[in-house]
Amino acid sequence: MMLKSKEEVPDIFAKQKAKLHVDSFDYYLVHDMNHVNYEKAKKYGAIDFLREKRKSGEIRCLGFSFHDTPEVLDRILDENPFFEFVQLQINYLDWESAGIQSHKCYDVATKHGLPVIVMEPVKGGTLANPPQNVKEMLHEAHPDWSPAEWAIRFAASLENVMVVLSGMSDLAQLDENMGFMQDFTPLTEEDQALLLQAAEKIRDGIAIPCTGCRYCVEASKCPKNILIPNYFALFNTRKLMKRRDFSPEIEYYENYLSQGYGKASDCIACKSCERVCPQHIHISEWMPKLAENMENGQGF
Repeated sequence: MMLKSKEEVPDIFAKQKAKLHVDSFDYYLVHDMNHVNYEKAKKYGAIDFLREKRKSGEIRCLGFSFHDTPEVLDRILDENPFFEFVQLQINYLDWESAGIQSHKCYDVATKHGLPVIVMEPVKGGTLANPPQNVKEMLHEAHPDWSPAEWAIRFAASLENVMVVLSGMSDLAQLDENMGFMQDFTPLTEEDQALLLQAAEKIRDGIAIPCTGCRYCVEASKCPKNILIPNYFALFNTRKLMKRRDFSPEIEYYENYLSQGYGKASDCIACKSCERVCPQHIHISEWMPKLAENMENGQGF
């Protein structure tokens, strides 16, 4: 994302090897391959360079992390079939989210035969401390499982997942994660269904009651091409996590804008979207709030 010239690419790679005191990398991950960064990586020859390093043995397994739409992921993998893994944001709250689209991105990776490395399985700690009604529901099903364990088990139970990355802030969390992963068994279908119910309950307590039906963009044909349900999902997550300043949600938002979708601030309050919204959301009243938060960085 910080590349400014083609000449920087070999210098960065050499510095990485020197800092780590290695001659080769077992796994080399290209950071944050979204729509914008992918075009930059092609422009400056980074992908071709790394592919040559894969052939020479200086990289043994080449992949990338990804924050964007399943359509962009599909295009990257179609154009670059030599990638060997992809790192995705996956957790039970984002699984069916219109903004993050974890499920659809996972399906794209699976279609292309790439194993998945999971990031954000506990969603920055949010799923370690869900609302009380969700805690009670999960505790009733498995009294000996913590909310964080539920979240990590969800990600680890997916068939095409190679490894789950969990941010841990103390030794107790490390011990807990190691404990239930050593003799890991996947979630049952009933457990998975319960977590998706938990996700719905968490979403019930968030700001905008959008179900992601997409009538507002498909039936109303927004004149400004604003991706309303996706922006609502990102705003809701940002509010749920009390984000301040730049956050992953803003990155996803900017990805959409870079692909030609309209900004929340472009809304002209024509209300054509509101006339078809089954949830009767006052969309035109929410758009300035989204613009203030997502475009001007106002925190919660």
